[in-house]
Amino acid sequence: MTVSASPLLLALLPLTLALSGQAGAPPQAQDQSAHTTSNLTESTRAVAHGFLEQMFVIGDMRGAYDRFVDPNFIQHNPEIGDGIVAHRAFFAEKAKLAGNTGSWANVNNILLVDGDLFALHHHVFTGPKDSGRVFVDIWRVRDGRIVEHWDVIQPIPAQQAHRNGMACGKGEDYASARAIGNTLAKPTCGLPDPSSSRSASLKVIDSYAGALRKGDVRAATETWLSPDYRQHSPMVGDGVQGALDFLLAEFGKGVSAMPKMGAIRTIAEGDYVMHHRLTTYADGRETANVDIFRIGVGRINEHWDLKQPVPDEAANRNGMW
Repeated sequence: MTVSASPLLLALLPLTLALSGQAGAPPQAQDQSAHTTSNLTESTRAVAHGFLEQMFVIGDMRGAYDRFVDPNFIQHNPEIGDGIVAHRAFFAEKAKLAGNTGSWANVNNILLVDGDLFALHHHVFTGPKDSGRVFVDIWRVRDGRIVEHWDVIQPIPAQQAHRNGMACGKGEDYASARAIGNTLAKPTCGLPDPSSSRSASLKVIDSYAGALRKGDVRAATETWLSPDYRQHSPMVGDGVQGALDFLLAEFGKGVSAMPKMGAIRTIAEGDYVMHHRLTTYADGRETANVDIFRIGVGRINEHWDLKQPVPDEAANRNGMW
């Protein structure tokens, strides 16, 4: 089945622009840029590991924010105001309802560091009766301090379109999540493969988007998704067929029904590529979205995503992107 190319082009144009920014740069400029980015990434990695270890392994959120976060950091979570003072006030109120964060169970699934950004895919239970929520948190670092934060949060639904779960099958209830131990050093979905090239992973995603733009969704999925493609989006069926069915439903309703995708924030490391964006639907609804792809040998092996409605009102003026 073939879908008209024009709606797909409209939807995927931001993806192409995001992935092709350095295509025309001369080799010397590209080498210098890569070296600078590598140094920045390692500087960010030191902040990321120190901050996340103090917060999740030691369980000292207050100390982590005092040590690593700018007091006036920019907040994009719509429920929280800017800065550390507002952050502490929010979690003080949460503690009244769900207990102190020290009693919560947190499982880290994917950790990515890229340039001045680092991102964590993790899931959290506040207690034994909590069915859990999945988070992707993104932080921006400048001069050794966290200066900006975004997140996308989605409750774990009771029913899913497959048996893969929204993470990687570990710590899927409060008790097992509490018992699993330190998942920062060994995230449940695995660390980025150091033998995989960031640029090669980005090229696979770019090629997949380019194939979709040609209008043949079936050819795109069969070419760029591996035969054992594994789906973690809770509303999309597993495998290549599940992805094909979803894409045909999402992109095959004509231009007027097409969701409009905003600019993409990309965080890529090794065999992982993460995209963060806003999506606006034909009925006016807006969501913040994260997609994470894991790349195998020239194909996409695995996919996770989160979607959160953008509220009409927020505790800050920064938006969710």
